[in-house]
Amino acid sequence: MEDKTPREILERFYKDNNLELDGGQSSPSVKIEITKNFRFYFPNFNARRKAVIKHDIHHLLTGYSASSISGESEISAWEIASGCKKYWPAFLINTSGVMIGVPINFVGVLKAFSRGRKTKNLYHDMVTTDQALDMKVSELKKLLLLDEYKINASPAFTDFILFSVFALFGIVFSVLSLMFLPFILIYSVYTEIKK
Repeated sequence: MEDKTPREILERFYKDNNLELDGGQSSPSVKIEITKNFRFYFPNFNARRKAVIKHDIHHLLTGYSASSISGESEISAWEIASGCKKYWPAFLINTSGVMIGVPINFVGVLKAFSRGRKTKNLYHDMVTTDQALDMKVSELKKLLLLDEYKINASPAFTDFILFSVFALFGIVFSVLSLMFLPFILIYSVYTEIKK
């Protein structure tokens, strides 16, 4: 896999993780599957579409699973700590991902946050999306410092403090997000009926 490009790998990645062929970029809505029979939907907007391909490449580079809540919470923590820059949908969605993951995977989320503080990600726009798609995985890992900081990096005390501060923000964000739950439920029912 190290000598392949994300463009060569993504089709299999989407299939293996039961995702749409383009990762849902062209879909009018985003599906969040809680269980096999229980899922939410929210509208897929352009700013999210710009971020999702980078997010998918991040899964390939970091090793965090795309088919479990634990893996999604870990990549959320890694992306938050390595910086979402102008990709505000990634920041908001990742905040939710971290907060969902904390009670079920605290150690994994904290380690991913620690790793993110030492590395970079594609949201920094060091390369274009097309360039990233055509670079070898090994080249991208080196560019983002992921070749130096492996998946089980031990958190430092500073990481724990910064994560705690972020978690306080995440709690406030989560409480405020509950106001949108009725709209998401209505949209989810509408989307299921439409299908």
